[in-house]
This record gives sequence, C-alpha cells and structure tokens, in this order.
Amino acid sequence: AAAGSLDPSALYRVLRYLASRGFFREDDAGRFELAALGQALRSGVEGSVRERLRRPWQDLLWRTYEHLPEVLTRGGNAFELAHGRTLFAYLADHPDINAIFDRSMARLSQLENPVIAAHYPFAAVTTVVDVAGGQGGLLAAVLEHHAHVRGVLFDQPQVIAAPDPRLAEPRFAGRWRTVGGDFFEAVPPGGDLYLLKRILHDWDDARAAAILRRCHAALGARARLLIIDAVIEPGNAPDPNKFTDVNMLALTPGRERSAREFDELCASAGLAIVSVRRLPAPATLSIVEVRRA
Repeated sequence: AAAGSLDPSALYRVLRYLASRGFFREDDAGRFELAALGQALRSGVEGSVRERLRRPWQDLLWRTYEHLPEVLTRGGNAFELAHGRTLFAYLADHPDINAIFDRSMARLSQLENPVIAAHYPFAAVTTVVDVAGGQGGLLAAVLEHHAHVRGVLFDQPQVIAAPDPRLAEPRFAGRWRTVGGDFFEAVPPGGDLYLLKRILHDWDDARAAAILRRCHAALGARARLLIIDAVIEPGNAPDPNKFTDVNMLALTPGRERSAREFDELCASAGLAIVSVRRLPAPATLSIVEVRRA
C-alpha cells in the first residue's frame, strides 16, 4: 500500500476479493501471494495480459464502451463515436498506446502461433506467404516447425522494417524474405499457401471481400489460402468468440463470423471453403482453408 500510495484498508478488501477469484492467495496472517491467475498479471511470462489491463489502454476502452448504447440504437462504431477516428488511425497518432496494443497482441500470438504451425499439414507446402503478417511471429513458428518451408512476410513497409528477431537467427537464413505493400492493392503471387491471421475480423464485409479478391488474384490453381480467425459456433453454448465479437462491434467496423458467413464472404470473392479446423486450446481460432472456386 505504501509503495503504491494506496489506502491499506481499501487495498486489503480488493485483494481479498481477488483472492476469492483465484488471482491471489491469502494466508492466516493476512499476507497475499500470487496464485495461478495472478501470474498472468506479470510481465515477461507466457500468456501475460498485463499490458491489456493497465491504463491507458483500459481508459481508452472505458471511453469507447460508453458509446456502445448509441451503436445499439443507430449502428456505427463506438470507437469512432468516442474518439473521432478509427482505432488504427488513433493508434497511429498515439505511439505509446500503439506500443501497448502491439505488445499485448504479440503475447497472444506467442500462444497461438505454435498451435497453428503444429495443426496444419505443411508437408506438401513449399512457399508460405503471410499476408499482413506484422513482424512475422507466425511465419517464424511455421519455419521453425517445418524445415522445408520457405516464407514471404508481406505487410506495409514500415511494419516489416522491424521483423521478429527470431527470423534473424542463422537457422532461418535464406529461407524467408519481406515484401512491402498494401493488401487492398495487391498480394504477392507465387506462394502455394497464403495466411490471413486475425485480419478479416477487423473489416466489414465489403472490405474483407476486397482483401479476399486480392488474395484470389495471387492464388495459383493448386494454391490454398488459410483464413485463421474466430469462427463463432452455432447455438447458445458459451463461446469466447461471442464476447470478442461484441468487442469488435465496439472497437472496429469488423466482426467475428460464423462458418456460414465465411462461406458467403468467400463465395463473393470467387473462393470456396475446403475445410474448417477448430484449433485446440489455448487458441480460440479456427483454420478456414479455401481455394479458388
């Protein structure tokens, strides 16, 4: 309490509640230690959510969600109503908050990427093109798990200027390259497998279809595209992606989609779904494999 300039009594009451939810553990002397869930509040640990729970990110979310009732009555996007611009335009103008966003997404990807690399059959794949692949975390996981694969990291020039440090390791030398560009204009041809991870859910159907059309133009006759995104399960069973979809409603013009909605979206871009693979935990995503129709 002294270190944080907090009221000791108030702090104790909050910690006691959090201990009842598995974040801390109180002993008989009234001392608290971290429990299993509390470990995720630390930095530098696998699965950390520290950045996403700290201010100023949480302040940004609170101000956004205050406008969600307006979205329910008239549509639109709560983030734009709250901040006067899109989420990604705001992040571009606020590098401190953008750094928090990037670090939190990178930590999430650290959990997901090995699962993706291990649960898709890459045996017949020669060249992977990671579309809007950011700094290349997913590409690094694929190259690590599949020594015969070569990769192309495709994103905006300023993004690929600082790739994942793992890609600079000697074992990956000569196996990958970067290509700068805009996926609304063109996607590099020549791959036999294309990846779109957590991309389409940021966009409404019209712009998501535009991205898919650019991928369609790059796909060869035997090439495949993997849409790695949430696929909402039908029915009333609990599904974390239903919560994520409400978050997307507030923060972006995009949405999480059901298998039927993906089918319709792909068809509008001249693509056909081959299979849908739900990934095991801790991932909450699915791999939607598509080809040219």
